[in-house]
Amino acid sequence: MSRVVGFILSFGLLLACTQAKAQVDAERVRIHGSQTMAARLVPAVAESWLKDIGYEGIRRVQAGPSTTEIHASRDGQPLIVEIVGNSSAQGFQDLVDGNAHIAMMTRRPDAAELDAGWQLGDLASHDQEFVLALDGVAVVVNRENPLARMDLRQLRRVLSGQVRDWREVGGRGAVHLHAVAGPNSARDMIDERVMQGTPHAIAQMHPDGTSLVRAIANDPGGIGFVTLRQPWGANVRPLALADGGRAVAPTRLAVQSEDYPLARRFTMYGSQMMGALSRSFALYAMGQRGQDAVTQAGHAAVTLRPGYAPSSVLGPREYRELVANASRLPLSLRFNFNSNNDSGVASSVYDSRAVRDLDRLEAFMRLPVNRGRRLLVVGFADVAAGSSVAATMMSNDRADLVAHELMARGLPVMHARGMGSQVPLAPTGAAGARYRNERVEIWML
Repeated sequence: MSRVVGFILSFGLLLACTQAKAQVDAERVRIHGSQTMAARLVPAVAESWLKDIGYEGIRRVQAGPSTTEIHASRDGQPLIVEIVGNSSAQGFQDLVDGNAHIAMMTRRPDAAELDAGWQLGDLASHDQEFVLALDGVAVVVNRENPLARMDLRQLRRVLSGQVRDWREVGGRGAVHLHAVAGPNSARDMIDERVMQGTPHAIAQMHPDGTSLVRAIANDPGGIGFVTLRQPWGANVRPLALADGGRAVAPTRLAVQSEDYPLARRFTMYGSQMMGALSRSFALYAMGQRGQDAVTQAGHAAVTLRPGYAPSSVLGPREYRELVANASRLPLSLRFNFNSNNDSGVASSVYDSRAVRDLDRLEAFMRLPVNRGRRLLVVGFADVAAGSSVAATMMSNDRADLVAHELMARGLPVMHARGMGSQVPLAPTGAAGARYRNERVEIWML
């Protein structure tokens, strides 16, 4: 009996050692960074990628409190996708230090990070910057609240407790603040984009977004914020928000086009010397199958699908007449500037998402359902161009640039027109204002 027990123990030890050695010998794709991206989004895309390129035995292993490993094998060769959720800053540092192949970030690298990672190459290039998904925050109120829009300065005053009565901003009754307890991605974004160092007032705390939305549904004076992934139900609605320009509601179109001021990109970065498997994963994530996995994980994808209806349009008469009866496609082509896409002269014309959106647009227009449809190209500029005349000229140049690109791809462009600085999204002079305001919309007839 003791020999049998000894054999079983020896066999178990041998099996454990073999499995441990297999893990040590397995090739790894190391993806580090944003906790939000690491939670569901990137694992879902990674599993889809492994399945589609022929890997088998795909399984998740929780290797640590912040580390998810996805194990698989192909032709007897093991592979581990290591996904570490720490922070955008740490993910980028791991990329710089060579401890990660891909960094997951919910923001662009800042100037100090770009300086530290100079050896990584051109991180604004579409060969190294991969916009995986879109996310953001909705500011929600009870449907009985007559307030429809708010600018970010007013929102800061409300959330900080400086506004206690809705009448100060166009509503009625007392303001009741609601918030999700503990650190969360919605609060992080509100702190960065809205509060900017101003402390939050005391609020009624809730364990999660679902509880918060339920409370506001029963509180006519309630206001709170949740991620765009959170359903808000019949008795709650989001506010349209303005950041020095027009107020924009968090519709699917406004989020995908990044017109909505509290939208953000979920982006992956790799060095110019990315390995074959890491690059395979990043490129797969940009394609339709990868973007399907993004949608299934509950995030907003950056792909185009048929069936867009004519859009409701706000703006000057000339703009409304130009796009009358057309359907706005959910993208805005933006341009690459020096100094982290913030100012300066265009260095590679289109930003990384726009490069891929042009390819997506070409494929979209070649679908049978879109045969015979034509495109309108509408350009916008920032007042920083120097004058209204200069802004109009710049917006026309941008519209013509995109129109020529589309026609070179064989796509039918009916008209290209610049609107100057007439429909701004951000106040001139603010950080990133030129990047947001200088854009090209695509409409379909």
